[in-house]
Amino acid sequence: MPKVPLFSVIGAVYFNIANKLKAGLSPKYRNFAFRKYPELVSVFGCEGDKDAPIAFIDGSYLLRDGLNKVITFGVDNIDGKIEWYNAESILPCLVSKYSKDNVNYTIMNFSDKLTDGDKIYDVAYSRIIAENKGNVAVKLKKVSKYLTPLTEEKSAVNAGETVIRDYAICADRFGNNYKRASAEFIKSQGGFDEHYEVMKAYWLKRLEPLTEITELPDKKLIDAYKVGYIYTMICKDGYELHVGENGYDRVFDHDVIGILNTLLLLGDFKDVEKYSEYILKNVQYPDARWKYSWFFAVYLQKTGRIDFVKENFEDIKNNAHSIAECRVKNGIMKDTPAIDSLGAWTVDNFSAMTGLICYKYICERLGNAEEAKWAEEEYKGLFAASDEQMRATIKKYNLDYLPMNMKMPNSETARSDPRDANRLSMFLFGRFNLDGWLFGAEQSGPLTDLIDATYEHSALVRKDVSDSFYNFGGYPHGYYCSSYNAGYGSAALMGEKYRDAGIKAYQFMIEHAQSGPYSWWEGIKYPDEKSIWNIDHASGGGGSCPHMWGQSTATKVLIDSIICEKADGTLVVGRGIPKEWIYDGSVIEIKKYPVSDGRADLRIDISNNEAIISLTNAKDRKIQVDIPAIDGYKIV
Repeated sequence: MPKVPLFSVIGAVYFNIANKLKAGLSPKYRNFAFRKYPELVSVFGCEGDKDAPIAFIDGSYLLRDGLNKVITFGVDNIDGKIEWYNAESILPCLVSKYSKDNVNYTIMNFSDKLTDGDKIYDVAYSRIIAENKGNVAVKLKKVSKYLTPLTEEKSAVNAGETVIRDYAICADRFGNNYKRASAEFIKSQGGFDEHYEVMKAYWLKRLEPLTEITELPDKKLIDAYKVGYIYTMICKDGYELHVGENGYDRVFDHDVIGILNTLLLLGDFKDVEKYSEYILKNVQYPDARWKYSWFFAVYLQKTGRIDFVKENFEDIKNNAHSIAECRVKNGIMKDTPAIDSLGAWTVDNFSAMTGLICYKYICERLGNAEEAKWAEEEYKGLFAASDEQMRATIKKYNLDYLPMNMKMPNSETARSDPRDANRLSMFLFGRFNLDGWLFGAEQSGPLTDLIDATYEHSALVRKDVSDSFYNFGGYPHGYYCSSYNAGYGSAALMGEKYRDAGIKAYQFMIEHAQSGPYSWWEGIKYPDEKSIWNIDHASGGGGSCPHMWGQSTATKVLIDSIICEKADGTLVVGRGIPKEWIYDGSVIEIKKYPVSDGRADLRIDISNNEAIISLTNAKDRKIQVDIPAIDGYKIV
């Protein structure tokens, strides 16, 4: 959900910087790409650093940590388009390639963590490769004076010659106040290639224990998943899972619950207990309290660590019981500003029902029959009230879809603009349709029966502002798309017609809506054909980029579409796999998926009208194969 009430405060740091870049910072920068396109942006850095460098498309980057200096490499008035991507597809080393005056430039930036006694530093390393394709020597551009040279600084590149220059600078001190690493210390620690290999080894090892998506018909989804995890680790400050770096550089309560639950799906259990300490550190949104139990339910299911849940039970209980306190005369949930204006939002009722069913699961696992019974009765009461109110609203206004407000059609809400993605807010942020079902929620009536119709209504409303069924809208109202776009396909997994909506919406994001390499703004602006990036992309946006809560919802729906686990241990296979992925020779494979008693490996081979499904390390679990597109295929 966008954070308009806090936006002017939280986003101010980035947008002041963006405005300064547009204004010029200094007249000498007026023709630099980073100034002309300041919202084509990403990050690189070290895990857990405080102020990671903010990267721009031309290889320039912004150093914060009290410096607020833009590091540039001297090349302005770039000819043509810029290639911009992650080194080796997934590493947090951003590569920019472009041409000027018959010289091809490649700029690479990454960070490595250096230690000096008890001091730790994020040091940014940069390489500039200049390849002269012309017939005359070209004078090399001057780089920012703040950089420490690691190689000989040549002044020109001769015809047919390639010159490589390496630099480094202390970028961050992990929130500490001691002096920055000196140039002498940085030079003594080795060069670009050495630290590149250290950086690469670190992140590859960091990915090793995670759920591994090894084979998909669309490899870009695998790369996006891995890069998204790495960016999450860079954006966090210590154990605080921040949503971004260039905006939203803090913990938001309902955001962190979503990020945490995605980490649990990845099997990243190492620090989740410490991360969870910050969920309600600064209470902002009521649904965070109502969904608080969701994290602990998934945690208990995936790890089996019951002692930690027992230690936190009073907090879990108190937050679950707050649901009853926030119902209107034992009816639906009270009005809140959940989607940026006051209303009886459907997402709040979905969130509360998810919280209750997850609380019931926790109580049953802990053997607390009294609280489990309370949760069940409270769930039944809230579901009945929500069902009754929704039926009444549908009948009163003759609706054929689920409105985002429990009491009125979408056209009468403050979120009526067809470009506003909030019309599907309950399908993602409520977590009721899929996650409630996984934890055993009894579901019936319009709250579930109208899933497909609601997606169709959204497409109908957006037909004049969208170029794809799988672009669900953005924030604020005039925006193109959002970082949550794939996540909005979550509820479609419980429908019939559009179960692949999550994956297809993720593909749409990758193909049309990036504002940095595998980086998306929370609210994404419309594309600009005149922009300098050489791929289809968004011109910028609002919030933060990369936006880690949005990215986590994309990761979650991708994995859930391939495999997910019910509370009784049943593994649901392939519910959201697109029909386009079912062809002779296609392979879908996911390894080390965390289940309640270990890690499971799934492989689906399509060959000669047979779907060969191999599930290992699943310990005789019940398997529910729900791949819509294999009707007529023999399942082996």
